[in-house]
Amino acid sequence: MNDAETMAKLVHAILATGNRLIREAGRLFKPHGISAVQFNVLWLLAAAEDGLRPSELTAALVVDASSTTYVVDRMEALGWLKRRDDSADRRAWRIVLTPAGRKTYARVAAVYAAALQDVRRSLRGENPATLAASLERMGEAAPAAADRGLQAGVGGPLKRRKTS
Repeated sequence: MNDAETMAKLVHAILATGNRLIREAGRLFKPHGISAVQFNVLWLLAAAEDGLRPSELTAALVVDASSTTYVVDRMEALGWLKRRDDSADRRAWRIVLTPAGRKTYARVAAVYAAALQDVRRSLRGENPATLAASLERMGEAAPAAADRGLQAGVGGPLKRRKTS
């Protein structure tokens, strides 16, 4: 197997594993009335003492701004978070957890932590921090790699189609 085939296999394994983890997280969270995306929002906000700007949340979730708005609106309606003015910039606002959001996060985080320990055992001695760092570097390299691929075109330089 050449390097390109090995990398393709690695990327496929990462994507397939990511899809499985998302599916199983959804299954894990469903009895608690929360989605995997909502849990990720709670997790991110729980770690951000002053909350996050919508753009920061969008970047951390790796989604479109419209998706963030939808999730934030839904979670605000559930009473888990609220928007507040940003003291550093009057034009902006921050998203922060409410006491109900902190309570929901604490309850579900305990279940999630137990599930993560089961997943951790599958690593068989591999260092999770090293794996995470490698995956983050791959994610950071992806946009430039896609740009180069788009510039070169699939299978060579882009060719214009003839129109009659």
